[in-house]
Formats: sequence, C-alpha cells, structure tokens
Amino acid sequence: MEPYTLLVIARTQSLVKRLKGALDAEQYLIRWVPNTAQALELRQAPSLLILDLPASGGARSVVWLKAAFHAPLLAISRGRHSIPNQADAVLHRPFETGQLVELIQTTLLTAAPHTIQAGAMSLDTRTRRLQINGVLYQLRPLGCQILALLMQRCGDTVPRDELFRCAWQTNEEDCTRALDVHISHLRRQIEPDPRNPALILTDRGIGYQLQPPPTV
Repeated sequence: MEPYTLLVIARTQSLVKRLKGALDAEQYLIRWVPNTAQALELRQAPSLLILDLPASGGARSVVWLKAAFHAPLLAISRGRHSIPNQADAVLHRPFETGQLVELIQTTLLTAAPHTIQAGAMSLDTRTRRLQINGVLYQLRPLGCQILALLMQRCGDTVPRDELFRCAWQTNEEDCTRALDVHISHLRRQIEPDPRNPALILTDRGIGYQLQPPPTV
C-alpha cells in the first residue's frame, strides 16, 4: 500500500515534529510549508491537507487550497473564529497528539479512494465488498468501517476505544462491547477458523490487529 502524503501548512514546524513522533514513516510522508502561497506552488497530490488556521480565520486559504488540491482538509483552530465551511474536519486547540492522529486517520478513511489494499486483501468501501485471494465477501456497514481502519493500520494494534469511536462516531466507551460483537461476526465471515483467528488478532487489554494472508 502506498504511503499517505500529509501536507502541513503551518507557520512553524511544531505540528510536523509531533506527527513525525507519532506516525509510522512507512505509512505517512509528511511535507511542510509555512504558508498557503507556498502550498499552492507545489506540484504534488497530497492525501490530506492539514491547515493551522491563521489569526485572520483562514477562510480564503481554505477556499484556495480546496480548489487547488483534490484532497480533504483538516483545519486546526484556535477557537477565536468561525470555521470555514469547506473544511472536512476540525480540531480545536489545545489538543493531544493522539487526538490529531486519530482525526487524520478518520478523515483519510472517510475520504479514501474506494479501494483499500492490505496484502492479499482488497476492500471496496463503496460497495462493502472484500476480496481475499479471489474469494468475495459482502460486509455489513459497520464491519466494513472496522475492517477498513484495521487494513489502513495493517500490522499495528488499533486500540478498542479508537476503533469504536471511528466506526460509531461516538465517545461512549462503555458501549465498546458492540465492537466485540462486530469483530466476532467479521471473523465468522472471513476467517478459515473463527475460533482460532489468523487474520483479525486480539491484543488483549489493548485492541485488535490485522494480519492479512499472503497472496496465493
């Protein structure tokens, strides 16, 4: 799977440093420019724009960036101004780095191309059809969202609460039992032996991890 390219537009590199310390360099390429004018001069196709909104509010910057790049835009706000309508996602200061990382992943998933690849697995998020070595499976809506995130983070453990929030769009952590139900259904649907899963692994006390099968 090709790495995502994140274009950070911010006056300083503090955001870049935080992201480089939290994101896998093999999955995310981070490019920084100090202002919108320099971003518009670039000849590249970023997967996501991250704009640290200026004190003026940044409405024009958002319009120009959205017109120039076919990519979702995540705006970081200081809370003093209204958020431009064209922003695809918003994060208000102050925030934890983990919150930013989670919003990046959710925004990429929401605006992702229809097909996600991980090893021998190919998932069409529009039709919710999963193909594993030529075998097709029709997934349920929530199952598709859960698996898409696991495929994006292939080989890494995704925390239970993060999976739940991304799929259900809520912070009610006491409801994460519903996540286990959907994981169980996914295993019954795609695992050769659901009682001894080899694809969706449990990292007890933490979350779940996807280990795709080799290409046959």
